[in-house]
Amino acid sequence: MTKKKVCCWDLEGPISVIDFAADIGKLLSNKSILNLENYDMGEFFRMLSNYDDYLIDIPGVKEQLGIPEYQPGDTLRIMAPLYTACYTDEELLGLAKANLGLLPGCKELMNILYADWEIFVISTSYTHFAHTVTSALNIPKDHVYCTEFNIDKIKQGLHDIETDVEQLLQGIFQVYIKKEKDLDSVINDLNKFFWKEKESDYIRVMNQVKVRGGRRKELAVEEISERTSTSISEMIALGDSITDINMLQRVNNEGGIAISFNGNRFSLKRANYAVTTPNNLGVIPIFQSGNKLNDFLEEWESKFDLFNKDPESIPDGLISKELKDLFIKYEFVPELINLNNKSSEEIKSIIARQEKMRKLVRGWAGNLG
Repeated sequence: MTKKKVCCWDLEGPISVIDFAADIGKLLSNKSILNLENYDMGEFFRMLSNYDDYLIDIPGVKEQLGIPEYQPGDTLRIMAPLYTACYTDEELLGLAKANLGLLPGCKELMNILYADWEIFVISTSYTHFAHTVTSALNIPKDHVYCTEFNIDKIKQGLHDIETDVEQLLQGIFQVYIKKEKDLDSVINDLNKFFWKEKESDYIRVMNQVKVRGGRRKELAVEEISERTSTSISEMIALGDSITDINMLQRVNNEGGIAISFNGNRFSLKRANYAVTTPNNLGVIPIFQSGNKLNDFLEEWESKFDLFNKDPESIPDGLISKELKDLFIKYEFVPELINLNNKSSEEIKSIIARQEKMRKLVRGWAGNLG
């Protein structure tokens, strides 16, 4: 039996357009508990997402605050006490099943890849969503690395977070709103609340959640490499956001294929290839090119302006007839780029196109880091 090749996918972005944590964050405004119906909880989530970007993006901040273990995507850790107080595991499973948000072409893509590839998912998403989506795609649960979040278990130790929530929402979030959503106006207050005060019940619950983001995604790549006896240099990894930076950088550094898939500035600067597409099937040429990837991309990029708006104009032989027929069927052409030979100005232009597609296919979630 021929050994399958290995690919590692982020879930939210490259597979599903949903940002599950953000969506259930928005829905908190429907909850009367903790007086949350009085606030725009979607905007509250966005504030904390921007705060997450700040902690990761500004050199030295984590060290100054004494939180070197903080990882990209720990917004899900910061929000966990609110979700624990307001939801049950059954509720979150129901919300996950109600909308998988699969990117067009996703099921067809996975069916094509199964023949030759062992598919792993490495996601910051909570178990409720990650396991529901991957189950629908027939990806085994032991191939899914995500954020363990057992609400019913954590809730047993939850006591009183009402005062903490009031401080967060009334004392910090309302200032943020009044200051025209200027994160700098509340940075010091957020730093004090989460990292400098005595451990409150809110913080104790928060610290029970270990989010699968940043360095923890890289560790998953290492584990997958070991369990499949596959060198990281032979892997393909796909991500789209700040939570994927360690995974993409590691695969890139090792000489593997690190793809920014409809990504943002965080993912693209760590990747060595970029795929910009409204349909999952757009990534197939990367998987099918083998060791001729760079030669293929040189030809694809040089002729892209001739067929980028008309898949029927793709030159015969550039890709397989079967793949060309799929592009014609779904009326799209992916932009496929080798980032290794691009100037800084070209990179800026590619980021702009990636972020435009990211927002187009993901809507509100596309604006998050």
